[in-house]
Amino acid sequence: MKNMDAYIMTAIVSLILVVATAFLMTAADAPIREAGMYLPLIFGAIGTWAASKAGLLELHYEEDSARRNAHSAA
Repeated sequence: MKNMDAYIMTAIVSLILVVATAFLMTAADAPIREAGMYLPLIFGAIGTWAASKAGLLELHYEEDSARRNAHSAA
């Protein structure tokens, strides 16, 4: 469960960074505006990866619990 919490925190922080870097698209300087186009995509990809990894770990945890409970009931 410890790793799942780390993936969830990574997804939350990535979501916050996506919102924060989206405001870079309104910057006056051209290089900063270009960074504002790509950084939300990068942080979004990291957040998506972390959220899906946490979901898969939760699914694996639930399957192991059900298997242990079924085995001990038999």
